[in-house]
Amino acid sequence: MDFLRPVFESGRIDFKGQSLASSLATMLLVCSGIAAFGVGYSMERLSLCFYTYVLGIAVTYMVVLLPWPFFRRNPMVWLARSSNGSKSTLVDSPNQSRKTLVEDVSDDSDDAH
Repeated sequence: MDFLRPVFESGRIDFKGQSLASSLATMLLVCSGIAAFGVGYSMERLSLCFYTYVLGIAVTYMVVLLPWPFFRRNPMVWLARSSNGSKSTLVDSPNQSRKTLVEDVSDDSDDAH
């Protein structure tokens, strides 16, 4: 099982990965519900309908809850920490026509109680 260790090493997923996980969970649960109803109706067994839906939930958990690499395709690029000691600075953003306020929200401030 050591070959799976790099896949699950980092449990963090990015924001687009979170959106994808939510969409996948919804889609897989709806599809498994439809499939469970179809199997239960065609075989005329309610227990088979429940087992099919439980299998669909298990597959959904395996797809959504584990930190697969396709959930980490768009990592967040954080700004470098300011070294001038000010609490907030204006940064020119290359993608925007205006300046963006960046605040230092670190825990190691000098005015701690």
